[in-house]
Amino acid sequence: MSDRTVIVGGGHVGLTLYADIRRLRPTADVRVVTSRVPDSAGSPLTMRDILTGEVHIVPSERTDFVRDEPAVSRALAAADCVLVTVPDIPNVRSAVVERLLELLANRTVSIVMIRGGQGGALWLADRLTDPRAASWEVLLVEDSLYGCRVQGSHVEYKRKDQIGAAHYGQDPKLPLEALAGALGEPGWLSRFTLRSPSELVFDPLGYYIHTAVALDPGNVVRTARGERYLHYSEGIDPTLGEQLDAMDTERVALAASYGVESETFPQILKRQYGHQPRSSFHDTMTATRDLYRSLSPMDIDDLRLSRSLREDIPALFTMLELARVQNLPMPVTSAFAGALPYLLDRIGLALTDIDRYPPPPPGVDGKAVRGLLDNGEKYPNEDAS
Repeated sequence: MSDRTVIVGGGHVGLTLYADIRRLRPTADVRVVTSRVPDSAGSPLTMRDILTGEVHIVPSERTDFVRDEPAVSRALAAADCVLVTVPDIPNVRSAVVERLLELLANRTVSIVMIRGGQGGALWLADRLTDPRAASWEVLLVEDSLYGCRVQGSHVEYKRKDQIGAAHYGQDPKLPLEALAGALGEPGWLSRFTLRSPSELVFDPLGYYIHTAVALDPGNVVRTARGERYLHYSEGIDPTLGEQLDAMDTERVALAASYGVESETFPQILKRQYGHQPRSSFHDTMTATRDLYRSLSPMDIDDLRLSRSLREDIPALFTMLELARVQNLPMPVTSAFAGALPYLLDRIGLALTDIDRYPPPPPGVDGKAVRGLLDNGEKYPNEDAS
């Protein structure tokens, strides 16, 4: 069992992980590294399982939340298991990984990257070839371990039944057991399905279902007037549902071009939550009202700063780069990307305001992409230094 656990990021996922660890391991040595200590820190947390209705009251300690130096460095340097929950935003992930390389150089440690593979998958695979990471056991999680929402001291959550994960290191059992040990529940091990890193790239679909819903013109009007809606069940009308379904089909076809068998989103929902697909994409999403509690942004300012844009637009362009490498048309996805300057302008943003990960160099083929993702092989003719 991991004795010293550090959660990097104090958002919904980070706080849900913290509460779940405290629920099963009240005396655990766990720290949350965060840019803002939540107001609820030090107060009891109320955890409610959305699927079962089960409620737990969990103690928290304000000293478990650290944001200032040198406490952050001390916590990270002493960690046995690090759970990275910050969004897959290029400049944020880059800062976190560089800090870990500095503080955990040459240590045997388990690093769990929540939403570990998509937007930054190629970049991360390259950074993990750094000799300082040679002793790390890295687990890439396809998405969150939970569907969750935290409001103040109230945590609404549901554990996913099956979660795809990939591994870099010597033995995938090591980070899986470290994660299960940190959570205090060995049953977590049965929830994971190990895949290759290249297989993991294609399953997350926030790059369209988050961004296209949030920037849908009708939904922008709702956000501008202060209306909040359930993102998945109330933010998708039949027309948008057809667009999202087409983008979902293009994602599965892109995976197939790399020799990867991927699932449609309705199939993923069935695997993760036992949610039965309906007759259409729209109807399937409408029926998630009791499953997904994610709310739309509070206002336009909140939308401009949201991870739906800062995390998912970089992932959108990563997917289009992967399609370019394969010379595979993705007409609906490409049309949505082409409309982004207009859609972002409506909320006061420019496309250049959003960072992207570096693309594969010209001339790289799909075999080289998979070589980097799965085996840490440098691109052909790339300077190994």
